[in-house]
Amino acid sequence: MKTNKKIALAIAAALALVGVSALPANATPLAVTVAGVANATTSVAPKTVAVPVSNSIDATNTVALTATADTGTVVNFVASGVKLVSTLATATAPVTTTSGVSTVSVTSTGVATTVYAYTTSVNTGSVTITNGAYSTIVYIQGTAGVVSNVYVNAPVSAAVNTAPTFSVSATDVFGNAVANVPVSVTLINATFSDASITKTLTTSAVTSAVGVIPVTVLGSATGSLSAVSAGTVTIVATDTAIGTNAVGLPAPIKTAIGTFSVSDLNAQISGLNAQIATLTAQVATLNAQVAADATALAAEKSAHASDVANAATALSTANTSLATANTALANEKAAHASDVANAQALLTANTNASTAKYNALVKLYNAKAKKYKFATTK
Repeated sequence: MKTNKKIALAIAAALALVGVSALPANATPLAVTVAGVANATTSVAPKTVAVPVSNSIDATNTVALTATADTGTVVNFVASGVKLVSTLATATAPVTTTSGVSTVSVTSTGVATTVYAYTTSVNTGSVTITNGAYSTIVYIQGTAGVVSNVYVNAPVSAAVNTAPTFSVSATDVFGNAVANVPVSVTLINATFSDASITKTLTTSAVTSAVGVIPVTVLGSATGSLSAVSAGTVTIVATDTAIGTNAVGLPAPIKTAIGTFSVSDLNAQISGLNAQIATLTAQVATLNAQVAADATALAAEKSAHASDVANAATALSTANTSLATANTALANEKAAHASDVANAQALLTANTNASTAKYNALVKLYNAKAKKYKFATTK
């Protein structure tokens, strides 16, 4: 009995040993650091990094994402709203904003694997790092670069004696709003509300909450004009401090121009009213002409009404006479039908008698001719 018990214990121990050796290689949790620190980012507290205005992806504008996993397992980096590179730029091997990808997969060698994330947007993006059943998310947000572009947002149009507003805005080379930028604005055919024609507007550092007055928008500034006159208003916005952009990035926009037309609505309304009055008079004239023509037509119709009636009566009388004549003719034809038949019969009888008498004379003549020997006849 003791021997069997020992055998059973040995078999159980062997099975346990086999079970341990069969455990998956990915038994250790995935370890991730963000710029050398354990990942603690959230969507509301992302890791911030400068956008790559130099167009060189290096340590100044990337976040190092380091993952440590078991040897032989695959670590996946999947980006959303950011880009990934496996190496940073060097003097001999440039890495630019055109080099980023959204997915990187690396087979672990048991040591730390580093991938670099960058972004050209100030919106929050993320990188999901997975290794087998383990997964973690790193949140990253860009910070805007130096101002590269200025823009003017002018009204579509305005009315005379109104005081319209406009706005200017500033962005970096990637289109991100830039705060606290002084933009010089010059007006043509208009003045600011303080009667000046040139003013410096500084872009806002915040966006106001819904319902808050005055409304402010991050990276923009609003200008108010005094009452405008009819014509075209031109707004010229300039930032002479804007420099050149890095090679490979769009050229900067240092000056922007916006225009809108100012119309005298009262004058337009008066003009339209005058046109309406003219058209109304023309319509009245045409209506009077139509009425006069209708009256003349009615008089003409009335004047010839008796002629039409007389003609109709004469036509009726003529039709009656014609019918009477046709009847008389038919009666006359019927009355003489027998006379015609009798005359035809008499004519036929006389013709036959004459023919017989002629034939008898010819026969007698031919007999005499034969007797006295002269020519016969037919």
